[in-house]
Amino acid sequence: MLNTRYRWALVIALLPSLSLAQVRVTSPFGPVGALPIPLTPFNNFVPPALSLSPLSAPSLSPILLPSAPSLSAPAVPVSLAQGRAFFDGAAAKADAPAPANPARAPRGESVSLNGVVLPARMFSDQTQISGHLIRAIDAAQTSIDIAIHGIALREVAAALVRAKKRGVKIRVVMNQTHVFPEKPRDSRSAEVQQLIDLGFEMKMLRGGDMFGVMHNKIAIFDRQVLETGSYNWSHAADTWHWEHALFLAEQARIKAYQSYWDWMWSISAKITSQAPARPEPIPEGEPHPGLPPAPQDPARPVLFNGESFPGQAFSPLGVTAQLVRAVDASRTSVDVANFSFTSEDLRDALTRAKERGVKVRIVFDAQQYRYLPEMHWFADNGFDVLLSAGKKGDKGVMHNKFAVFDGALVSAGSFNWTRNGEKNNYENALFLDAPDDAVAFLAAFRRIRDQAWAPAPDDHQGPHAAPEDFNHPHYSQFMGF
Repeated sequence: MLNTRYRWALVIALLPSLSLAQVRVTSPFGPVGALPIPLTPFNNFVPPALSLSPLSAPSLSPILLPSAPSLSAPAVPVSLAQGRAFFDGAAAKADAPAPANPARAPRGESVSLNGVVLPARMFSDQTQISGHLIRAIDAAQTSIDIAIHGIALREVAAALVRAKKRGVKIRVVMNQTHVFPEKPRDSRSAEVQQLIDLGFEMKMLRGGDMFGVMHNKIAIFDRQVLETGSYNWSHAADTWHWEHALFLAEQARIKAYQSYWDWMWSISAKITSQAPARPEPIPEGEPHPGLPPAPQDPARPVLFNGESFPGQAFSPLGVTAQLVRAVDASRTSVDVANFSFTSEDLRDALTRAKERGVKVRIVFDAQQYRYLPEMHWFADNGFDVLLSAGKKGDKGVMHNKFAVFDGALVSAGSFNWTRNGEKNNYENALFLDAPDDAVAFLAAFRRIRDQAWAPAPDDHQGPHAAPEDFNHPHYSQFMGF
């Protein structure tokens, strides 16, 4: 065992012998000799018990440690704290932290369908979405599988007729309450009637209770390109509303959507000449049975702040949990543009985010906010909430359903953040981590927010008993609870 004097000498002798200066080292117990000490910031620190004076004398390092030259490794401590860690046996330099989110390649500005170039993402304030949809229909060569809430655009119906005439196999899952409307003032659109009259292969699907709907807006072209988003195929969506839509060509995503579409087709009903019986309303306080869960994609390719997410999720019973995880994983910001909001789980997740210092900003549709106390709750509890109508004032709505998490992850699609959307509707939500998608959706959020306003007392009129109580002049064309 070395005595205390030689333990001091050993510590000093271990220092590398580059850029040397001859010094005399005096320990608390007397001189130990002249040692070569590099003049680094660490060496400039002089403990009170040490005194340094110039002297020319042999080094002790060859005597105490013959193999000292092999210790002159690059990992030289340059501060007292690093030096202590070095001699305590810890690594002199910690590993560089792994990035929170892996670098992703941009998705690009366009996708191609049989030589026709289509935009990767569309926002209704920047382009007329129907024109791109029609170009995709006209480009299809073999098949188009559609799941759509409603069709009320003459030009889109005409494009579908052209595709059918040239031999494209078209199958349509329609929301049942747009095939057989249940409100006294509503009627089947001329476009839906035209497709039925021309013998299109169509089925209908409704939700889990009297207010449940098939709310998807999905088209799969030649099993090569997917179109989805918040955009209903209607004049109102094309002209008045804030909407988004995307064309995507990732084969894994298309496979997942095709599987979901096939499942909906398998449980849909044929369109009959007589309307099916309307479900009875469920009395207040009694449990809602809901719907069987939709098939989900087991892959988790999207990485965000240490969590993995599917590329897409489907309802019934598959979307809310993924959105909650995205909110809970967010570290800096959550920006939400949502038509309707009643989900307690997502409300609680946003509350947790706000409490841990995440910047939460919300833009709600003004008409939905007027009647839903769950949306008013956010303004009452100090959230940054703004309201928006449509692009053209009272003739439109803010119909988007998207969120941007930490400016890096996007959720988009048809899914409103509601109890009904989770339990009683057929819906989809995409998760996008390509940087150009994140930039585009964050820019869209800012454009919507720039024209929105802070809620005033008159903007909320109390709860409504049922969706029929909405008095918006164009409500029937954008029903989206």
